[in-house]
Parts: sequence; C-alpha cells; structure tokens
Amino acid sequence: MLLAVVDTSVLVSGLLGGNPESPNRRIVDVMLAGTLHFVLSEALLVEYRRVLLRAAIAQRHGLTEDDVDALLESLVLNAGFREPPAAPGDPPAGRDLPFVPGDEHVVALMDASPGAVLITGDHRLAEAVAGWRAVLTPADFAASL
Repeated sequence: MLLAVVDTSVLVSGLLGGNPESPNRRIVDVMLAGTLHFVLSEALLVEYRRVLLRAAIAQRHGLTEDDVDALLESLVLNAGFREPPAAPGDPPAGRDLPFVPGDEHVVALMDASPGAVLITGDHRLAEAVAGWRAVLTPADFAASL
C-alpha cells in the first residue's frame, strides 16, 4: 500500500476547487474517507491550519475556524502521525537531505517516513525531493485512484 505525504497546496486546492472530480479534490476525499494511507506531523498539521485560516483562503472555501478544526481532526483520525526526530532545517548527522526553504518540515517528515511518496503541485519542492524520494503530481496520483 502506498504511503503518502500530502503537501499543503494539494489540501488547500482540493478544498477550494468546485469540481468534485478534480485531482486535488479526489485526494482530499480519500484522505477524509480514510482510504489513503498518509502521514502527518505536528508541523504539517499546523501549516494546514494556518494556510486554511488565511483570510483570503477562508473567504474562498467558506469554512469557519471551527469547521477547519473539525476537518483537521478528521484528517488526524485517518492519518499516521509521525514526529521527525530532527528539528526542521536540522538534518541528522551524516544525512544530506534536500533543503527547501519553508518546507523543511515536509522534508523532515519524508525522512521519518521511509518509502513515502510526496504528493505535491509545488514544482520547487518536487524538484528538490525528486532525486531523493518519489514525487507524484496530484493528477498522477489521482489517476491511480
């Protein structure tokens, strides 16, 4: 079974998109249904919440703060929760992890989740991680659903 780390951009796009057949929306749906094996860390969960509560984004998705918290609770219930041993930006001794400013927590979670694939639409993050771990675009992943 595929283990995934779902980048924030995928979650947010899935909640903003009106088309229920869009790749990002389908990924959010399988996350919420518990049919996608995915991992979260505290740092990624905090980022999900912070971005979803940005005024411009909250206005577009129409969820209240309580709605966002309920959604995130559902995700946590369906996720594997991992805390990377190293602080973001502080790789373990002897490790040469990709450095992606602002996404150190995603790289750390990938490091703590052997075999995980990153699902992202962020080209900068995808390029940085691709030489080290498997990366799928939302469309490529959704095609396998």
